[in-house]
Amino acid sequence: MLLDVSKKLIKLKVVYYGPAQSGKTTNLEKLAQREGLSLMKINTSGEKTLVFDFATKKVHVGNMEVSFALYTVPGQDIYRDIRLTVVRGVDGVVFVADAQRERLEENLEFLKLLKEDLKKIGKSYDNFPMVIQYNKMDLPNALDFETLEKKINPEGITAISASAIKGEGVMETFNLLTSNMLRKVKQMVG
Repeated sequence: MLLDVSKKLIKLKVVYYGPAQSGKTTNLEKLAQREGLSLMKINTSGEKTLVFDFATKKVHVGNMEVSFALYTVPGQDIYRDIRLTVVRGVDGVVFVADAQRERLEENLEFLKLLKEDLKKIGKSYDNFPMVIQYNKMDLPNALDFETLEKKINPEGITAISASAIKGEGVMETFNLLTSNMLRKVKQMVG
């Protein structure tokens, strides 16, 4: 978090983290469409995120302007170092889990990677602002919410069902995370 009292500006960083093709970029695309945000994407020829996607959303809280820098991380294993670089300075995470039955183990592996990445940058997974989004819940091979919660989220982190491609759950996910982050900011700045 960057706080500039003279400019009445707070800058927060949100990272959408999860396996390759889980819907991280689709979340940002839908958010950008709905909110009129400019989205910068750096993709490979196969439409996969190469480095990251980026957008900025601003809101007002009292007399302060809060600017959320929104990033996605690449899911492919060869970009592990880039993921860690993007996570540096993060203030909140949306973990985008692919709800399809055959992606369960990959989701668990990426949660483990997220915990490791947060630890490397001096943050604790246990008390970090985060929302888990179970994406692709509209697909016939999606696990039900209760099973996903039991397998992926035994810690009881705030979780939500979504179909990012349809725009369902995208704003709700963002709003859940940012309201949690803003509560912490209000506690810090009074």
